[in-house]
Amino acid sequence: MAGATLTIGGAFNSQVGIVSVPSSFSGSIGGSLNQLLENYLVSLTGSITSTIPGGAYAFENNDIVGGGDFVTGSGSGSFEEFTNTDASGNTTGGSANGAYIVSSGVTDVMVEAPGNTLLVADPSVKFALFGAGSNVAYIQSGGGSASIFAAGGTNTINDIAANVNDTVWSGGKDLVAFNGVSGNDVLNADGDATTTVLIGGSDGATVTASDHANVNVMFLEHAGGNLDFINNSSQAQTVYSGAYADGGFAANSVTVNAGAGGGYYVGGRAGANYLVGGTGAVTLIGGGVNDTLIGSASTGGSAGFNNFLVGGPGAETLIGASGSGSNAFEIGVYSAGIGAYQASGLASTDGSGLQVFNIGGTNGETITGSNVNGASNIYQVIDDQSVSITGSSLVISNFSGNSTINLVDSTLTAPGASSIAYLGVDNRLGGTEIDLADGTQIILKGVSFSNVATTAGAHGVASIVFKP
Repeated sequence: MAGATLTIGGAFNSQVGIVSVPSSFSGSIGGSLNQLLENYLVSLTGSITSTIPGGAYAFENNDIVGGGDFVTGSGSGSFEEFTNTDASGNTTGGSANGAYIVSSGVTDVMVEAPGNTLLVADPSVKFALFGAGSNVAYIQSGGGSASIFAAGGTNTINDIAANVNDTVWSGGKDLVAFNGVSGNDVLNADGDATTTVLIGGSDGATVTASDHANVNVMFLEHAGGNLDFINNSSQAQTVYSGAYADGGFAANSVTVNAGAGGGYYVGGRAGANYLVGGTGAVTLIGGGVNDTLIGSASTGGSAGFNNFLVGGPGAETLIGASGSGSNAFEIGVYSAGIGAYQASGLASTDGSGLQVFNIGGTNGETITGSNVNGASNIYQVIDDQSVSITGSSLVISNFSGNSTINLVDSTLTAPGASSIAYLGVDNRLGGTEIDLADGTQIILKGVSFSNVATTAGAHGVASIVFKP
């Protein structure tokens, strides 16, 4: 290498060409370079054997394709792998399809073999890794907290251990079931993972979707435990807390941050759900009492709505946030899972587009429409005794020239079963009172009776409008 300059030990050396490095050193160092490396490895080995009980680190390689089993060492702190590699490091052709049990005392386990593997963990396992080329059905029924890495493939992880806090990383097409009790579990889905999470026990769970991952979380019948869901992915996600036929509701609370990906999120029947949309279009459905649902998206969504908010039974707070676009609200509307119910609380919007309120059974509900430039408010009062509770009461604020009340049936397109029994001054809140024949009372807060008129809308629907 002509023109090279090499400095050794701070001295200038203008030698041109290859500089030879001796394999032995003189003076106080002494010995060959190989000997020095060997001494280092010996000391490293001594450090390992002095800190591990039994003086050795056990290693077991199960060639589950070829049928070989290589074991070295003994004692705790053991590592066991299930592979298609023999004791000489050669790869065995074919694939594995079988059931195996992790050896007693093993703390670290790995599967890297093609095929379908059923693996039952020993309670001692603290770490598990499933390679991208493996399909593993993994059962953890006891022991302490563990970290489980599903690096790819199609895996099923069933955690039924009690009083443990497990963390799962999902990178493939995985089904993860948290069926334990009295623990706190974590799942992180990354990359292009497609992950289904089933919650059937009473563990608390934190689930995060990142990158382009797609996650579907579902609470099973009679499940307990709370969920904290964070969507850092670009994809829409789903959280579903079912209303089962025998009334076996999942008694839990759900917290959601929908992020840019948006999605479909249902709260738990325990109530106190906090479902917050981001820039992505969302459907948010309350499940119990004292839920808070906030829609923020200004673009996207189905049926022309960026945010679709459905309140559950009891006191609910539904908000179309400032900067949101078109929003749809369902308040006290008949549900196939819950039936007819009365809602209370408040619904409010600062959306800039069409704001639609579908209103069923209510008890003291307060609804505030949007007065943002370009916004319009439509209040669909569902007056159909087969799907709605009669004798509702509600207060509407911000009723002005951009607002219309329609008295409709459950199809939202045909006239309701009741008629207007009274339209006049309300002396309590200082506005206009509208009473329907079924006992429903609507108060237009701050609106003079002289500014209210009735009209026949499309399909013969009776409508109430603002008259300048």
